[in-house]
Amino acid sequence: MSPTRPRIAIIGGNFAGLTAAAALSPRHAVTVIDPSRHLEWVPAIHEILSSVKTPQALRLDRAAIVRQAGHRFLRDRVTALQPALGRLQTAGGRDLAFDACIVALGAEGNTGRVPGAQRHALPFRNVDDAQAIERRLKALWRPGQPLRVVIAGGGIAGVEAVGELLRQHRDDSRLSVQWVEAGPRLLPGLPASLDADLRRLCAPYAVTIRTGTGIAAVAAKSVRLADGTRLRSDLTLWSAGLAAPALLREAGLATPPQTWAEVLPTLQSRHADNVFVAGDAALLPQPLGKQAYHAIDMGALAAANVQRWLEGQALRRFRPAPKPVLIAFGDLQTYLVAGRTVVASKLLAGAKEGIYQWFMAQREPISLVASLPSAAGRLWTGWQQLAVPQLLSLAGFRALPDCRNLRQT
Repeated sequence: MSPTRPRIAIIGGNFAGLTAAAALSPRHAVTVIDPSRHLEWVPAIHEILSSVKTPQALRLDRAAIVRQAGHRFLRDRVTALQPALGRLQTAGGRDLAFDACIVALGAEGNTGRVPGAQRHALPFRNVDDAQAIERRLKALWRPGQPLRVVIAGGGIAGVEAVGELLRQHRDDSRLSVQWVEAGPRLLPGLPASLDADLRRLCAPYAVTIRTGTGIAAVAAKSVRLADGTRLRSDLTLWSAGLAAPALLREAGLATPPQTWAEVLPTLQSRHADNVFVAGDAALLPQPLGKQAYHAIDMGALAAANVQRWLEGQALRRFRPAPKPVLIAFGDLQTYLVAGRTVVASKLLAGAKEGIYQWFMAQREPISLVASLPSAAGRLWTGWQQLAVPQLLSLAGFRALPDCRNLRQT
């Protein structure tokens, strides 16, 4: 171990990585490494499709955030990680030594090796992806010409993408949407009542929902389904599937047949004592949904446990907080999912906006004095629009004027 300040490398500067960096004091020599300039509020990228949000509104400067925490930021990509040697290498030719490492690489998009998907389908994972889709939609929107869109994936990203298309274009007869989900229903893994309600909301519009069949191939102007059906497509949006970064396997943090990094309940790697894994990349003994709020909590614990490990103290277990999930369907509906309970109300859109405003105000990399007007404005807006939903009870949500409790079907 270094005789001076302990050296901590954080690989990845998204929710988990930056939360960990903020929790570590300058008593440690912390380096955050990420190839992208911006931290993005990915849970709201769907709103770029309808121009409700701009790309700039969803981005914060990573380097400034890290500097404000008293640490160093390297805009670079880690190409090799050697836990046994306490070293890593980057695409930019850097060779860095560390005493402890926090791996917070997140997840990558996954087309499942579907022929043509990489070339012809537009991914939907980040702000640049959403902006590219918005530009393509505008370019394809011609007077008198139909616009046929195929959405691959019925998870949260797919639901929110379809909702924004309907927000913007549901009264335009030129738009038709084919929505494909390989599972038996939309939002697989969540209560079935969500699928039923989404089908009800889509019924008046040119949205065809196809579940129980996957996509077998994608071409420039068509999509072939696993059941043989061929769909015409002017734009294919791919929101399905996640893949583990190859670095996890290459560094020995994931062992076949696993592709995600196997960790103990303390987030310490099962294969390297000096490595902790946080966020989507971590495979816990009890699998956990890949949600931003889990990544934030894991980042905080990873930072605490790194410090405890460096000091020879006992490590703490990660205990996932039972937080609700908010899912927007354009301006037609917003759902709050808490376990098997689903509450639906358009006014819940204010709660989702409140979370975004709260997060951006917390992370905005400017001085405390300068940040007060901006932070106060964001927090006031969020409070007016129901603030953070964790602060309110389900009983409170049920008091909303248009609230419905979706029962299981």
